[in-house]
Amino acid sequence: MQKSVLTSAVTLALATFGAGAAFAQSSLTLYGNADVSFDNVHKTAGVPLLNGTLPVLNGQSAAAATQGTDSTVSRVSPSATSQTSFGFRGTEDMGGGFKASFVLEGQLSHDTGGLSQDGRIFGRQSYVGLTTPYGEIRLGRQYAPIFYSTAFVTGERFGATDLFIEGGATNNLQVRWDNQVSYWVQAGGFTGSVAYSPNAGSLGVVSAARGAQVTSTVGGILGAASAGAESATNTGRALGAFGNYAFSPNFNVTLGLHRNQFGGASFGVFSGGALVASTYKLERYDAANLGAKYTFENGIMIDGAFGQGRYDFTTSDDHMRLRFFAVGTRIPMDKWTFSAQASQIKFANFTKGKDTGLMLGAEYALSKRTSLFARAVQIRDDEGQRADAGFAGAIGTIAGGPNVIATTFGFRETPVFAGAGINPGGTARYVGAGIRHSF
Repeated sequence: MQKSVLTSAVTLALATFGAGAAFAQSSLTLYGNADVSFDNVHKTAGVPLLNGTLPVLNGQSAAAATQGTDSTVSRVSPSATSQTSFGFRGTEDMGGGFKASFVLEGQLSHDTGGLSQDGRIFGRQSYVGLTTPYGEIRLGRQYAPIFYSTAFVTGERFGATDLFIEGGATNNLQVRWDNQVSYWVQAGGFTGSVAYSPNAGSLGVVSAARGAQVTSTVGGILGAASAGAESATNTGRALGAFGNYAFSPNFNVTLGLHRNQFGGASFGVFSGGALVASTYKLERYDAANLGAKYTFENGIMIDGAFGQGRYDFTTSDDHMRLRFFAVGTRIPMDKWTFSAQASQIKFANFTKGKDTGLMLGAEYALSKRTSLFARAVQIRDDEGQRADAGFAGAIGTIAGGPNVIATTFGFRETPVFAGAGINPGGTARYVGAGIRHSF
């Protein structure tokens, strides 16, 4: 019986360790994951909007406001329970505890056949590594260290319905960095890494969203393909570390630390390529999280993670502080597995808005590699209160929880439920079923 679930990211992170193992020759592995579902997403109207983007509160002009609408859409969508991906992994054992390796990993949208990750062929990971008797060095695009702190404890697989990532990643650079240099060690029950990037993906960021709103003049969102060029400034400079300690095969604890220097990168609200609201200029973002997972002898697993983050502004002593938690369980019963999660991420100040989620799931294993699944998830946005007009020089109409703010201002690429999103002050409900196959 499988007592724990490792995400593909964790499995791959550990795959190139083992310098003492015997490899007769070089190896090349093609691997991947196909996760496709048919789902239905319903969004409630939420609160009235200014210019179709920001909530209008406290007596704002009715003429400038448009009410959000209830909407229901049925879709064939990818990555509901795990990220649809493909990759190549190669290793060469050079003897004496030395081993060379590489990973090239991309992400697909099976509903259209297109590439995800901003259209990059290998946008998930692209690095070369050298394992030595004293650890491993990796160079290239990689997951952020704090990402692993959550990936090692989630009972799900970081798909669109995994509430651990909803709580643990309020911006794109908490998931992946361009230009990363990382050092990994594994000793006994401990696995950990420290990492640095001269620009993880913040250069030229002055946009709130994709599509017609993004032009060469206003730039792209945080972590866009064009945002990772190195410069002479500290824009995008990132530092991070994580550690996982397995006290036994059934119990592990993780810790993650993260810092990204934005260097004055701008985040605003755009319409037709023009600013319609004041721009936030951020100096840096700091975050930390702690997680744990325990599996009982009967296979039942419980897990949890919590943490906090802080966005600092360049022209103000104000800080945008947030906190999050997520808890979950998985219950195997023969070929069936039932799961449940709850999460909340909230601003401790700013709007004091929050996003609260609940997920219920079931899976049936057709084989070791193929499963049928169903998920029902709800995320509710509490818009909180109108942010003070003087807060970091911001406009006085913004409200909403971290999920809404992150996607509105371009911190985060993918809204909840594989792009379905959530209206400020509204509720998004997801029901879907599909098939997952790993190779």
